[in-house]
Amino acid sequence: MGFGAAAAVSAQVLLNPGSAGTMTANLVAGPAGTIAAWSSAGTADDLGNFTAQVDSAVTAGNTYGGNALTFWYRLTNVSPAPTAGAPLVSLGVPMPGSSPVVVDQVSAGGNLSNLGVNTGSAVAFFWSVNQITLGQASSWQAIETPFTAYYKGFVGAIDGTSEDVVALVPLIPEPSTYVGLFALGLAGFAAYRRFRA
Repeated sequence: MGFGAAAAVSAQVLLNPGSAGTMTANLVAGPAGTIAAWSSAGTADDLGNFTAQVDSAVTAGNTYGGNALTFWYRLTNVSPAPTAGAPLVSLGVPMPGSSPVVVDQVSAGGNLSNLGVNTGSAVAFFWSVNQITLGQASSWQAIETPFTAYYKGFVGAIDGTSEDVVALVPLIPEPSTYVGLFALGLAGFAAYRRFRA
């Protein structure tokens, strides 16, 4: 991925299932050596509050081994009419199983998230301090996983309501394990509120 040893030590946050961690900035430029990349179309939520775009990428080789995949995400608040362009505050990414993951935040892009949460079925990033307002893009968020497969699925963009946006995500083996991302967003937000309390 191109992380220097010092940067990796200072920026990586290990998130066990059920845990939260304060995000720190990593001074590198985002995904390098991608094996797959996808940029979603602008996706509006059902209430007309916001339109979100998600850039996603996959790289191979991380803390978990040479074949283990890292998933990268950047969230942009776009507002084609008729949405109102409400600020985005969270991004939820489904995670199969209940494995610990390592999260990094890199400085490429705009707003830095302030918190990462692993609910056990999703990893959520929060921009409660620096919300992603209209026309802004987040920094890249990286999730180092032990998983070795990916597919084009959904992540949840959240401003208080949630909307599914197409992105590259870890492969979930059985369709019966799919979870609605609205529920993931609510679970992540509940974990965040417990963390702040």
